[in-house]
Amino acid sequence: MKKYLLFHNLYLYRRYIGLNAWNELHLRYAGTGMGIFWNLIHPLCEIIIYTIVFSLLLSRGTPGQSYALYLTSALLPWRTFVDAIVQGGNAFSQNATYLKRLAIPPEIFVAKVAVTSLLLLLVYLLLLLPLSAAFGGHLGWGVLLLPLLALLLQGLGFGMELVLASLQMLFPDIRQILQFLIPLWSWTMPIFYPDTVIPQALHPFLYLNPPYGFLEAIRYIILENRIPGIQSWSIMAAWIIFFLWLGTSVNENLQDDVRDVV
Repeated sequence: MKKYLLFHNLYLYRRYIGLNAWNELHLRYAGTGMGIFWNLIHPLCEIIIYTIVFSLLLSRGTPGQSYALYLTSALLPWRTFVDAIVQGGNAFSQNATYLKRLAIPPEIFVAKVAVTSLLLLLVYLLLLLPLSAAFGGHLGWGVLLLPLLALLLQGLGFGMELVLASLQMLFPDIRQILQFLIPLWSWTMPIFYPDTVIPQALHPFLYLNPPYGFLEAIRYIILENRIPGIQSWSIMAAWIIFFLWLGTSVNENLQDDVRDVV
């Protein structure tokens, strides 16, 4: 029954999660001149830099496609995924006061981070559609699957965040290790470079990288209206189930230790 307690708590506190997620997105850059628009300016600057640096080198690897569109269609989902992992991993430490004084299940604070990233990803995907049309992407009915894929990607992130949130409270060095590992992680998948540079025989092994299947599905719906096959859906579902199970188990087993440390 404990395994279902997580989902019960998420449903019970759904209004709290939704309202606070929106407030977090709206107030993240409060006090700055550009405000909420920094959520768009930061990735835009990154896209411009990578496009200038790599477009001449890699444009031949993406035949018939704009490198900027190829890059953007995976980079924006990846940014929100990574942001959720980093922020979600800090959720318990950043909300230590509430954990001490209120009887709110700790996973609620992690869920708020995941929903904030989901909202931001949906905004990015909405902006990508006219960009795809302008740069020669082949849009079709497959775009209706993009919100589902965004939800699934952040569901994967939520499971990972539950693991990291507990472990980082007990082992603070993990936060520093992640700052080193995440940039390396991004280069283990064809986000910045075309997948054509990877030998065809190695392509199946890319799915051993949990977020790869989600990023590939989003990218090729935007670029080519290519719908993921049953194998891709199965792999994505397997990764989500595994990390939700792992996150739930870690959260349950370490919850008392975390509250002692807070």
